Amino acid sequence: MSFLSKARDKAIEAVIRKNELVQRFGEIQNLAINSEQGYADISVLLHGEKAPIALRAYYSFNDMGKDTEVSVTSISCDRKWIDEIASYWLENHTLSYTLPGLAGGLAKIFF
Repeated sequence: MSFLSKARDKAIEAVIRKNELVQRFGEIQNLAINSEQGYADISVLLHGEKAPIALRAYYSFNDMGKDTEVSVTSISCDRKWIDEIASYWLENHTLSYTLPGLAGGLAKIFF
């Protein structure tokens, strides 16, 4: 994996780990990013639960002039009801985050 790929993956990881929604509802147990296919596999232990849930979030990069944003395009979950809620919510909403610092600049140049 090249330096640029690692920087991009670290930026995606930072966005996920600092996400208010994730922090509000649980704690990330595992995180694996597949930048070739544009998705992240996330294991989250929701508050009050005994076992983590598995999520897959697909993302894309958007050039926003000075900034680069990463947008979540779809989310799937191993629990049907969460999967349905995520799909329903994303029909009318967008999850977009500005990539921080150098990683955002690199993402703009190479993606």
